[in-house]
Amino acid sequence: MKFWFWMLLVFGLIPACQSEAQPESAPTVVAEKPDESFRLALEEHLAAVAAKDFDRLKMTVPQSGELVWVLPNGASFMKAEEFLQNHQEWFQDTSWTMTTQILQANWGQDHGTALVEADLREPERNGKPYFHRMFISYGLERSNGRWQVVLDHASTIEKSE
Repeated sequence: MKFWFWMLLVFGLIPACQSEAQPESAPTVVAEKPDESFRLALEEHLAAVAAKDFDRLKMTVPQSGELVWVLPNGASFMKAEEFLQNHQEWFQDTSWTMTTQILQANWGQDHGTALVEADLREPERNGKPYFHRMFISYGLERSNGRWQVVLDHASTIEKSE
């Protein structure tokens, strides 16, 4: 028993008595104010849609390549060109309005997600006023220092007939 005690003591103390300084791990840095560029990019995208400003909208999404867009009815599109073409046509109708509220947003250095509540209103559809309240999930990626929407997935909360 004494043998194991001394072995543990000797071999346990040797590493503790080493004179070489061990490098410290890098401290964790927590920004006091998080980078707000994600939220600003999302707000710009939402404002462009509300204003029906196609040129402004184009600045918030990729001009080509993948952009996943899912409508509340389940229709889906996978290309940025399809998203842009459909929005350009939709913006020609000036009668609708859309208001939005960002409910949640999380982002890291290059990727982020957000949940937005949107309220689409039309003064007349099929002879009566129309509304469509939705949740829209957004995914954004930062490329070359710029955030762009790469996922837009809408689902219905409630809507008129």
